[in-house]
Amino acid sequence: MFEGLTRDDHIVRVLHVLHSSLPNLSGYSIRANYIMRCQEELGMICDVVTSSQHPNGDSMREAIDGRNYVRTPSQPERKTGLREFGMMHALKNTVEAAVREFRPDIIHAASPVLVGLPALRVARKYKLPFVYEVRDLWENASVDRGKWKYDSLPYRGAKALETILYKKSDAIIAICEALRTEIAPRIGKNTTLHVIPNGVESSLFVSKPPVQSVLEEWNLQDKTLLGYIGAFQPYEGLETLIAAMPAIAKEIPNAHLMITGGGNALEAELHELVQSKNLSNLITFTGRVPHEVVQDMYSVVDLMVYPRISTRTTELTTPLKPLEAMALGIPVMLSSTQAMRELVRPGDTGYTF
Repeated sequence: MFEGLTRDDHIVRVLHVLHSSLPNLSGYSIRANYIMRCQEELGMICDVVTSSQHPNGDSMREAIDGRNYVRTPSQPERKTGLREFGMMHALKNTVEAAVREFRPDIIHAASPVLVGLPALRVARKYKLPFVYEVRDLWENASVDRGKWKYDSLPYRGAKALETILYKKSDAIIAICEALRTEIAPRIGKNTTLHVIPNGVESSLFVSKPPVQSVLEEWNLQDKTLLGYIGAFQPYEGLETLIAAMPAIAKEIPNAHLMITGGGNALEAELHELVQSKNLSNLITFTGRVPHEVVQDMYSVVDLMVYPRISTRTTELTTPLKPLEAMALGIPVMLSSTQAMRELVRPGDTGYTF
C-alpha cells in the first residue's frame, strides 16, 4: 500500500482514533493522553484523529504536546440512523486522510463503535494492525441515558455491531476485569484480549495542606468536608449522597458536602433538590472549576465519596476520579458496584457501601 515510501523501521507510529480528546477535559480524554504519553516514552510517535462529536470550534487541526490532532467536521442533525451513518462516514474519510499523511504502523481506536468501525475499515484497507480499546459498551450507555430500552431493536443492533468489531479486531483492550469478562465470549478466535486498567500518574498529584482561599471563598472553614468532584450524570448517584447528608450531620455535627462539577441539566435538578429538602446549610455547589484549581479543591476535603448507582454501565466500567483522590492520600468511599470494587480493597485502600 505504501510502495516507494521509506521510513525508520525501529520507530513505531500509532494513529489514535478517538471520540474526543484534549483540550476537552474528561476521563476519556485524560486516559487517552496518559496512554499516548506512555507510548511516547517508549519511543513511539502518536497522532490523533477525533470524531465529529469532539467540540472542534473552527479548528480542524492543532498541535498539543507535540502531537498532530486532526478533527472531523461537525455533522448536520439528522434522524437516528442517518445521523450515526453520517458521523461514521465522515470519520472514515478523516482517518483515511490521516493514514495517507502520517503513514502509521498501527491504528488504535477507542470505543464507542461509532469510532471503532470507521477506524477498522481504514485499517483493513491499508493492511494495518488494528487495536480496539473498550471503555464502555455503547448499547448499555444508551440505556442508562434513556435513549433506548434494554433488549430493544436498537439495543440489539448496537450490540451486534460491537460484536462484529470485536471479532475483526487484532487485539482488544478492556479497562477493567468486569468488562473483560463481559467481552470475552464475543471476541474472534484470533483476537487477543487484554486489561489495561485505569490509572493516574502519581507524580502529578502532590498532597498539600488545605488551601485557605478555597475554604474562605465557599465559607467552609471549620467543616468536616465530604467531597464529590466529577461529572454530573444520572448514574453517578449524587441524589443518594445529597439525601444522606441529614443523617450524616446528626452523627458529625459540622459535616458538610462540597460538590464540584456540573454544566448540564442535572446540575439545575440537583440545586432544586437541595432547595426542596432545605439542605443548603449542609451542601455547597462550587460549579465547574479550572483544571489547574482541581487539586486545590481536593486539598480541603476529608473524604471523597463516589456514590454510583448500579446500572449496566457502572457495573462494568471504572472511573478515573477515585484514583486521583487515592494518589493524593485522601480517603475514598465508593458504592459497591462490581467495577468500583476493582479500584479498592475495602478497609485497606478505601471503603465501600
